[in-house]
Amino acid sequence: MRSPANTGIDDASNWLALAVVVLVAFALRMAIAVLLPGIHYPDEVMQSLEQAHRLVFGSGLVPWEFRDGARSWLLPGMLAVPMWLGNEVAPGSGAYRWLAQALIAAITASSAAVGYVWAKRYGRWPALVAAIVLCTWFEFVYFGARALGEVVAAAFLFAGVFLCSRHESPSTRRAAMAGFCLGSAFVFRFHLAPALALAALWYCRADVRQRWLPLLAGASLPLLALGLADWIAWSQPFASILNNFRANILEGRSHVYGTSGAGWYVSQLAQQWGLLFPVVLLLAAGGARREPLALLTALAIVLAHSVVAHKEYRFIYPALPLVLLLAALGSAELCGWIARWRKQAENHAAMLVVACLAWIAGSIGLAVSPAMHFEWTRGRAGVELMARAGTEAHCGVGLLAAWSWTGGYSSLHRALPIYLLDWDRNTWNTEAFDAWILPGGVLEPQRAGYRLVQCGPQNAAGATDLCLWVRGGECDDSNATNEAQRVLNASGQ
Repeated sequence: MRSPANTGIDDASNWLALAVVVLVAFALRMAIAVLLPGIHYPDEVMQSLEQAHRLVFGSGLVPWEFRDGARSWLLPGMLAVPMWLGNEVAPGSGAYRWLAQALIAAITASSAAVGYVWAKRYGRWPALVAAIVLCTWFEFVYFGARALGEVVAAAFLFAGVFLCSRHESPSTRRAAMAGFCLGSAFVFRFHLAPALALAALWYCRADVRQRWLPLLAGASLPLLALGLADWIAWSQPFASILNNFRANILEGRSHVYGTSGAGWYVSQLAQQWGLLFPVVLLLAAGGARREPLALLTALAIVLAHSVVAHKEYRFIYPALPLVLLLAALGSAELCGWIARWRKQAENHAAMLVVACLAWIAGSIGLAVSPAMHFEWTRGRAGVELMARAGTEAHCGVGLLAAWSWTGGYSSLHRALPIYLLDWDRNTWNTEAFDAWILPGGVLEPQRAGYRLVQCGPQNAAGATDLCLWVRGGECDDSNATNEAQRVLNASGQ
């Protein structure tokens, strides 16, 4: 690869290529959202889509985070606009949800374009390899349209690290843009603060006037938005961060959801990437010779999250685009080295094409591996059956399933009561609702007058599949004590 040119984000003169990169990345991410709807983790529904639905349409379950002020309204507020628009454009369809997810997919697809521009510092072919990797890597496609703070923050972090990766030629505009991106990453995932500080220090160093001041000015915009949103919602600027830190770190509430050892993230990466794990790391180490900040930032993300007891794979998702960009650069450089070593410069392009095909094949192989097999259908029945219940039910929906692993009102899309049932049948009042979602094979609802409508794979919270049963007739909720929000409030969920 050639040495980097002293250019910035305007390096990309081929806007058509950039448009193709974004469209391909967007299409792949939205294809999963539409064809394989599901839930990777309940937060993508209950902390974002559900709250956006509540904001726009008035109906939505309220988890403890939004009762205790431990979450910001920024992400739900951002999703509320396309959700409202989708319902206006195509009422009675799933457009309200798809359009909200399309906004997430568009944001994450931007990383493929940024990666293309970033890698183009070293030539057209490295840019092509980087674009293909960032467009098609299975985890980017899988997470790309999920309304998770980590996913949105990852796109802003990636752009911010790109802008901070070159120290020469100070530019007020570049510093302000970098600050805006880093600040935006912080407001969607404040846990990234150590990595964001590292990127800012790398770029600004001791230059206060030309770097620090415009960078902080750019960062102040998303920080101001977060402060105002929290002030309006929780009567205190940045209350969501303070309340979240107090509940999950000081009070240890996150420990309820599980704890893991310091090496858990490395073991998870090894499990997800299988035989490609050492290959990707070696290629990334090669790419880091050119772009060390990307590697340092990724390491900062993994290390900072490793010291926290509660761990989830999605927490280190923002590190993955940086690592895969470096690996793409490393593979392009390896092809060039092999061509020079074998004195076959005319075959350099052919080797790079083979490298691109190998990346695609490797991604497909990992996508269908045992580690990912059930991920593609996790939570799918919960989303689809709640949507179907919205068309079948007339007076209520009963859930004998993990409530947080369903689509909630963001799928039901009707202001019907939801009833949460436990395994004590003496507490049930099956006459309070006329649609019932429960794990397959555990009961025979026909005896209560229900007929089977649809079953589907769930693969979450101990349920392999879920089924929707409906009945005709009237409803009687006079003895119903398990209305969903009342149960959540009483149990602190």
